[in-house]
Amino acid sequence: MKPLVEYCHGAIKALNAQYEMTNVLKHSATAGTARERLIQDFLVAHLPEMTSVVSGMIVDSNDQRSRQQDIVLMLKSMPRLPFASGHDLIFQEGTVATFEIKTGVTPTVLNDIAINIESVKKLTPSTMKGVQLGDLEWPYRRILSVILTYKGSALVTIERKLSELSDIGRPDVYLDLQRGILIKNEGILFSADSSSPYLHFDDPAIGLARLLALLSKVTGRLVMHGVEWDAYIT
Repeated sequence: MKPLVEYCHGAIKALNAQYEMTNVLKHSATAGTARERLIQDFLVAHLPEMTSVVSGMIVDSNDQRSRQQDIVLMLKSMPRLPFASGHDLIFQEGTVATFEIKTGVTPTVLNDIAINIESVKKLTPSTMKGVQLGDLEWPYRRILSVILTYKGSALVTIERKLSELSDIGRPDVYLDLQRGILIKNEGILFSADSSSPYLHFDDPAIGLARLLALLSKVTGRLVMHGVEWDAYIT
């Protein structure tokens, strides 16, 4: 077994055990916050250090705002407007990826998540200026969208529902810590090998390893995004 996969087998067990521990809280909002923090801490510990792991809303220079995002990966080279609540206001140009964290996901829940993802994708950068070095496979300025759940419906059921959603509301990645992963079949993150809209991997440890690999592709580049700051002021 490859070291990364072996490590992820242990990480999946640890994350699921910590999830089980949160059941003692007996309050859905409090437990949900604790479960989001588990993933946030995991990302902080495992991602390249060019990104910050925060939560909040994303705003663009046209005064459009996203819905509240559970986790946002943003460039450390970009500022943000922080608040004591931990829910920051994040500029579109600094956003690299968003995560929606759910205790459980059913096809019905995906309708609301799709609206959340769409609210991010509708935002526009003030300029396309900038520079990047490193792995250039991921499209410039595109924001990665991830749904992560501790336990959800069968992957085939989720994939069927995702294929029914409009493209702007579909996530790039869906990871179930008990079932496995779905990755958009675009030939960008991994080689396309079927006609279905998503690549399907039933092992959650393989899923976590693939998520970490693609996050390294997206966040491991040296990126500087230009910003027309005057557009945010006048």
